[in-house]
Amino acid sequence: MKQNNGIKVIGLTGGIGSGKSEAAEILAGTYGALLLNMDRIAHELMTEGGVSYRLIVEYFGRDILNDDKNIDRGKLGKEVYQNAEKLKILNSFTHPYVLDYVRNRIKEVKEKNSYPFICVETALPREAALKDFCDEIWYVSTNKQVREERLKNSRNFNRTKFEQVLINQLSEEEYEAASTHILTNNGTLEGLKAQVEKLLNGENRK
Repeated sequence: MKQNNGIKVIGLTGGIGSGKSEAAEILAGTYGALLLNMDRIAHELMTEGGVSYRLIVEYFGRDILNDDKNIDRGKLGKEVYQNAEKLKILNSFTHPYVLDYVRNRIKEVKEKNSYPFICVETALPREAALKDFCDEIWYVSTNKQVREERLKNSRNFNRTKFEQVLINQLSEEEYEAASTHILTNNGTLEGLKAQVEKLLNGENRK
């Protein structure tokens, strides 16, 4: 695990519906952390003018664009669905540039000492190489049934769609192996806030 001098860098991970974004918002909103959401950064790099946008359009063609010339993520998803080689190529157009952005932003913040600490949020701790630049990696662990119910209510997921998403995510054991600390989020937001506070105070260690 990378030991950074000065400002602590916390990696935050978890599967879909786990509540990792809620934990990230607690760290940012309550404790003033700089939040770097790797999925959002990837989206920004995929907008017109971004480096990932150029590479993706050059490879997949302009048929994946919608009427306003933005990448249609539905069309792009169909291109890589059940095609491991194309998915690997797509990831090569995004992951390295997201990592470069995150590392540069961390360096900038540490030089200016402008935040109390940094939170890097991602569902892919290994692909994101969190261990290379984070002091700690927090895993938000949530029961499968709770996650399914949350996604049913928030995104109108049915059982089939939920199971399809899980296929491409890490198992509970893999997430735990990639983390240094665990937040259990099967209850209320207040309960999650209490666990975040304890971890920041050095309690509830894995």
